[in-house]
Amino acid sequence: MDCQFSPSHLAGRTVPPASKSETHRRLICAGLSRETSTLEGLTASQDTVATMRCLRALGADISGTEGTVTVCGFARRPELLPVLDCGESASTLRFFVPVAMVLAHGGVFRMHGRLSQRPMDIYRELFVPRGVLWRMREGADGAAELTVTGDLGAGDYVLPGNVSSQFVSGLLFALPMLDGDSTLKVLPPIESASYIAMTVRALREGGIEVRERENGLWEIPGRQRYHAQNGVMQADWSQAAVLLCMDALGAEIGVEGVNERSIQGDRAVLAHLETLGAEIVREDGCISVKPGELHGAELDLHDTPDIAPILALVCQLAKGESRLTGCGRLRLKECDRLAATVRLLNALGGDAREEGDTIAVRGVERLRGGVTVDGCHDHRMVMLLSAAASVAQQPVTVQGVEALEKSWPDYLDVYRALGGKAE
Repeated sequence: MDCQFSPSHLAGRTVPPASKSETHRRLICAGLSRETSTLEGLTASQDTVATMRCLRALGADISGTEGTVTVCGFARRPELLPVLDCGESASTLRFFVPVAMVLAHGGVFRMHGRLSQRPMDIYRELFVPRGVLWRMREGADGAAELTVTGDLGAGDYVLPGNVSSQFVSGLLFALPMLDGDSTLKVLPPIESASYIAMTVRALREGGIEVRERENGLWEIPGRQRYHAQNGVMQADWSQAAVLLCMDALGAEIGVEGVNERSIQGDRAVLAHLETLGAEIVREDGCISVKPGELHGAELDLHDTPDIAPILALVCQLAKGESRLTGCGRLRLKECDRLAATVRLLNALGGDAREEGDTIAVRGVERLRGGVTVDGCHDHRMVMLLSAAASVAQQPVTVQGVEALEKSWPDYLDVYRALGGKAE
């Protein structure tokens, strides 16, 4: 679906959707319990619905997909090698491979879109030498299917720290359910440590003990059981970052419901915007940003790559040169986000370039717009383009805005309610 975004002034107050990262983790911990949990404030994005679908395939009973959701774990015994449709969610796929090995001797993991192209070698190289069968093929309907057959055994596991933290989280979910004790060593440098911290917090709130003996070395006792965990989902800092970066470009949006003490790494957007010269305003229970005199700076995004594209847009309209470092893992997302960010900024009239794992941006006074561009089947690229169009000189037509369903289904409604023009 195409949508034309026109120059407009966005203003008002709004609450971002529930944290997708927290929702995945809380749903899984609830689904692995033998009790009933009630989770409130959920947003039914495509990715979180995929996680619910996989939990059901493993025997959980889930009532609802949005708002208040009730989860009864182990409502029935899963069949051997169940089919788990992961949609386009890399988190869902990587979290459930070891979990399914514990509960159902493995599974058939269906993948859509670009998901089959995203790295899974870390698991294959870890599990195949331990006797696990691993086969990738194309299903009858053209969707990719990964069949993993085998049991996860207790023991000592080692993972590199410079890959997606989702592999670490997948093992942390699964190892406590085994009959024996395990250790998990994550080799430095550890990227996306904040996401591992989110997993550990969800585990502990679900009654699971994991002990970090030293940086990156986890001791995980076996024979543990998950317990019910009721709670309310936090607002998503990665989505709040889009709104706050719009503020830095001249919008007047008050972001409500975000927790500055959250362990979500993307709250670092506030520090990055201050580094670029913006002023953070906290007033009447909401956070907003005043542009100030934006200037170029070097920003380290290795722990929070998801907010790099929208920050690159702010840098594009700041004076001077900016460098966003640590962006290599952007190449392994729904699209090559590093290359796409550079290409789209330039198409809009900006001046950006790739330098290895760095996005280098030379500031311009205005973005030209007046183009039709592909949203790259990536929700974050569509948000970037909508934000850019609001301050461009001419409208921007974006192809494939349905990608927003992956993380923020109501984004266009929120954008329009704030005064944005989207047709």
